[in-house]
Amino acid sequence: MYDFVIIHGSFGSPFENWTPWLFNALIKKGKKVLVPQLPTINQNFQNWEKTLDSYSQFIDVNTSFIAHSLGPAFVVDYLIKNKIKIKNLYFVAPFYGFINIKEFDDVNKTFFFLSDLSLCKSYFENAICLYSDDDPYVPFDMSRDFSDKLTAEKIIISGGKHLNASAGFIEFAELLREIETNDF
Repeated sequence: MYDFVIIHGSFGSPFENWTPWLFNALIKKGKKVLVPQLPTINQNFQNWEKTLDSYSQFIDVNTSFIAHSLGPAFVVDYLIKNKIKIKNLYFVAPFYGFINIKEFDDVNKTFFFLSDLSLCKSYFENAICLYSDDDPYVPFDMSRDFSDKLTAEKIIISGGKHLNASAGFIEFAELLREIETNDF
């Protein structure tokens, strides 16, 4: 069984941002970590779901999910649609809905089909959302509202932008501290 599953964002990769660093940090601590490459050509919920389904037999109530950007919307959709109970959620720069950037909204639209995000609360123990006060892609209110609907603990990273490599986040010590506090 996997201890952690890390999900990248729209047009993303397991080899970008803080993901490789976090993967290595968790592996060094003896954890089993999955970081799947989700389809970025023909990117939609159904194709991402098919990819994660191929690993679903290794995900259970002791697995925690870590996701960035569009990843949290996918994880919430996936857990509810497939009725999968897991341990914890760690969401970075989360949102659920259109961000008014056409390139992203056009491909992300299949991920926003839930009418009540609070339904997800029965599929995890704890949720922590880390987001910035100056994200150039995801409006602050969207991350806050998403966090509120999950009744997640909120950690606001001042000046962190999208909490990705272009904002200097090739390592993310605050995220690792939260994981160690809640999952170790």
